[in-house]
Amino acid sequence: MKKRSFPISRYRGAVAAFTLVELLASAGMLSIILGGALVTFTGVQRSVTTSLYQVNAQADQNRVFAYVRRDLRGASNVQIAAQGTQLTITSPTQAAPTLNLNLGLPLLSLLGPSQTPNATDTIRYYRQGTSVIRELNGAPTVLSTSATLFQATLSGSLVQIDAAFQPRFSLNCKASSSAATTATAYVHLLNATSN
Repeated sequence: MKKRSFPISRYRGAVAAFTLVELLASAGMLSIILGGALVTFTGVQRSVTTSLYQVNAQADQNRVFAYVRRDLRGASNVQIAAQGTQLTITSPTQAAPTLNLNLGLPLLSLLGPSQTPNATDTIRYYRQGTSVIRELNGAPTVLSTSATLFQATLSGSLVQIDAAFQPRFSLNCKASSSAATTATAYVHLLNATSN
């Protein structure tokens, strides 16, 4: 048996590979593309966050005005104190429907009036820090956490409520920046006396 020998050649065929320059160029282009994507992503994220805080400030505004209007419409007495930053309302207690289980009474008596017809509720509105608080018979409820202004004025039988709300986050974070939402509500008192 004859041994076959293969000549060893110093020249090898062309091998498919990347050069160092090609690798560096592609890494540079990839970093530019990823940097642009990162800038775009953070800009969109900031915009979405700002929009959500703006919507929350508007929801706070709507909630505060809905409560104040409802309470003022049923008010029997209105007092404004502390240069207009505290509003105290006295209104008759809302009669909750009671179910009278005496089946011998007519059907209309099932929804009877309140057991204490002269009972009243004392409702107080005030701003503490950035919160607008509604206090019903001493039990506080926070209506807003983004208020920068809550001011009430009384002129005859007309109550004017001015309020401003600033979201927690804004692109213009200066202390002198204007409020994001401001609103004024006017409520005519039908049965109330003012002090």
